[in-house]
Amino acid sequence: MKKLSNNILFDRNFVLYTLGRLVSVIGSGIQIIAIPLYILDVTGSGTAMGLFTLLGMIPRLVAAPFAGVIGDRWNRKKIMVWTDFLRGFLILFLALLSFGRLLTIPILFLVQAFVSVFDGFFGAATEAMLPDIVKKEHLRKANSILGSVNSFSMLVGPALGGFIYGLYGISLVFLLNGVSFVISAVSEIFIVYKRKFSKESKLSFKVFIVEFKDGLSFIFRRRALKYLVMFAIVINFLIYPLYEVVEPYILRKVVKLSAQQYGLIQMFFTAGMLIGNLIMASFLTKIRNKVLMISGIITQTIMLIFFSILVFPNILSLFSIWEFFYAIGVIYFVIGFFNTLVNVPVSTNLQLLTPSNIRARVFASLGVLFQLMIPLGAVVYGFLLDRIPAHIILFTISVIVLVTSMIFIFISPHEMFEPAVEES
Repeated sequence: MKKLSNNILFDRNFVLYTLGRLVSVIGSGIQIIAIPLYILDVTGSGTAMGLFTLLGMIPRLVAAPFAGVIGDRWNRKKIMVWTDFLRGFLILFLALLSFGRLLTIPILFLVQAFVSVFDGFFGAATEAMLPDIVKKEHLRKANSILGSVNSFSMLVGPALGGFIYGLYGISLVFLLNGVSFVISAVSEIFIVYKRKFSKESKLSFKVFIVEFKDGLSFIFRRRALKYLVMFAIVINFLIYPLYEVVEPYILRKVVKLSAQQYGLIQMFFTAGMLIGNLIMASFLTKIRNKVLMISGIITQTIMLIFFSILVFPNILSLFSIWEFFYAIGVIYFVIGFFNTLVNVPVSTNLQLLTPSNIRARVFASLGVLFQLMIPLGAVVYGFLLDRIPAHIILFTISVIVLVTSMIFIFISPHEMFEPAVEES
């Protein structure tokens, strides 16, 4: 493998990897906001919107086991390059149809299903590949930089998407996103990558089942990894649906923020994540993972508890809409900032605790487990919202998250926080 430089910011492989991600993620951000607007303009149907959302999730989850096995057998760089090219060509096909006024909703849905499958293969390969091209001591910083890239794209992409769609229509949106994937693929071609392992046996259905089960069982054979995964699953179940279901209900139905105010609140959160990742990469590289995770969890949950107190009816009545907006904006910025102090160490430790030869299967399995927790939690919270005041739910869940997180942190083995690098 090519010798890596001593500074991750100047490593050729990582720069190409990051630039490719930046271009394609901004392109996807443009499309994420524009396609729902297009579907609503064409159909006016909430059902169509829901179906499109499912087609962005379910095919990827179904493809995950295959993506994991293939990602541990084939060259991960080639998987990255080809899935970027394939997604780019599919989206450019939509652009061609749109410019020719031949695009239909069924064609859009069909292409989205294929793109979602390729998303799964790309994700498994890229997540497994990063620790192969970055030194162990640079991995946390690399994850922080990639987090900054994602946060920046979440700020820029949707804003550009709404602007471009509003002025020029969906055709230009598809064109820009398709080109962004092709540019990403071209940049990835120049990454110097050599596989650290090889598979001698041919892939059959029986071999596939055995290898996928190996990836899944590996998670629960390693004590430190098992604790880390259990922690992540519990947090995904408790926190993410809180933001997806309870928080929008409170801000839109209880507080009655406008759509514009609600959108700006989300930008405060994303800006906090962006600044948090940049500071993690620049100034917090020497801080121990356990310190970062404890401070991140405590601060986030305290902010959520403070948020829940503000929306108690007798407290909420003391604020004007704009006073409440600014207060919540600050809270969301702080939550976004400290969210990175938890997410980056967790992601880095998962990478370090998993050997390269099984990493794609493990990450694919984790992706399925994590994603399934979110809709399950959403159903539970939706049920509770019909029976319990939203501020009570928010306050109670915030306290549960704090207590549960502290239990995990103090009973977990030391290797969960400071793992030794694994070899194949």
